[in-house]
Amino acid sequence: MAHTPQKASVCGTLWRKRVYLRIVKNVLMRYSKFAAILLCLIIAGPMSAQESDVNSRDLRGKVVYEDDEVVFRQLDEHTWIGNGHRCYNESLYLVEGNDRAVLIDAGTNISKLDKIVAGITSKPVTLMLTHGHGDHVGGAKPFTEVWVAPADEPMFKGNVRRYKGEIKHLTDGQVIDLGGRQLEVMYTPGHTSGSVTFFDKANHYGFSGDAFGSTNLLVFTYLSNVVASATKVEKYIKDNDIKFLFPGHYSGDNLESPKRVSDLKEMCQEVLDGKRQGIKSDGNNGGNDMMIEDRGVRVTFSSQNGIK
Repeated sequence: MAHTPQKASVCGTLWRKRVYLRIVKNVLMRYSKFAAILLCLIIAGPMSAQESDVNSRDLRGKVVYEDDEVVFRQLDEHTWIGNGHRCYNESLYLVEGNDRAVLIDAGTNISKLDKIVAGITSKPVTLMLTHGHGDHVGGAKPFTEVWVAPADEPMFKGNVRRYKGEIKHLTDGQVIDLGGRQLEVMYTPGHTSGSVTFFDKANHYGFSGDAFGSTNLLVFTYLSNVVASATKVEKYIKDNDIKFLFPGHYSGDNLESPKRVSDLKEMCQEVLDGKRQGIKSDGNNGGNDMMIEDRGVRVTFSSQNGIK
């Protein structure tokens, strides 16, 4: 399948950086405990108590399915996460109610994904997307319908050629009733124009796709969109006691806390206000030539189009 050039080109770079950093950390730990601690502080920056609390353990439980392309693990009694192997732990989430289930995102290249999830839940499964990038839609073809925000429909069609199912539109504020469990949709543009976040208010968590970056936010629209989305999410989190968001690339230690959302809002606003200067981005960031890095997170954006 065809991947979005912006996103597909950065996945290998991100994975190699992560592996490299792990190797360096292991070497330093062998020779100097102090040096290892120092390196971690340099890479991640100071971690707040809130960040430390929500990421104190990997929430991925027992493996319920595994093949060459994906491994599914249990998160709680009625929720599972799939991690693909092609793009920095690209994540998909199976959320089950009493009557039906929703699959949030579809990985990069997972064949027969409909049959895989049917082996995990006995409920009928509907595919819904956080956005249209290739590493989140790759297994969509077998599904008879897919839900996506209208702004990302063209991207979905470009990445899933000859999709024969029905494309339906997610709406801001839409409530998806699964039977005894509900998901609420919120438009959260920034990473893409059609990015959305799903909230499970009763369980006090959400599923944010790449809206807040999984520690590395690639902004392919405008920084002002990130500020607006973070402001909305910040209020929703406070009003509904949301503890964390499951990101689009969950590796066990990068849940997105309320503080992460607030930090991103403040950092992007500072760039817009001229209080924080971006520097030239390193590596391949999908055409984004500028970046800021602080508080354990990186944001990349375009100097030509992103500062609006």
